[in-house]
Amino acid sequence: MENVKGTCLCGKNQITIKRYGNFIYSCHCDMCRKMSAGPVMGIDPEKSENVVLDLVEDSVTRYRSSEEVERCFCSTCGTYLYWHHLGRDHYCFNAELFPGIIEVADFGLQLFYDRKPAYYDFANKTKRLDHNFQETTE
Repeated sequence: MENVKGTCLCGKNQITIKRYGNFIYSCHCDMCRKMSAGPVMGIDPEKSENVVLDLVEDSVTRYRSSEEVERCFCSTCGTYLYWHHLGRDHYCFNAELFPGIIEVADFGLQLFYDRKPAYYDFANKTKRLDHNFQETTE
């Protein structure tokens, strides 16, 4: 897919991913679950040169959730936009921003699976990585 566009709920903030496949992952880390009341469904276009951010600065809140990571939200509608690893310039976005991707997406990976609480499970067969990015069957 090329030039896939996504927006927050109110449409003020727009993101374009220049090139992307059809891959969606989930993250079960404590921060993602607390932020979204469940696992985050994400897409990973990687480096910034693959992303065009068209953000309205007075409608964006950035939160430094750790020394390396910044999370961004629309301050008008509250939509979670992205996670950005500052040192590696690596982005991961809320998959639900991009209808063109989620219509054809394959869900094949769960991150921080060892932190997933017992009260939910996905039916899909996926690769599961723990907090050390080691594959787990649990």
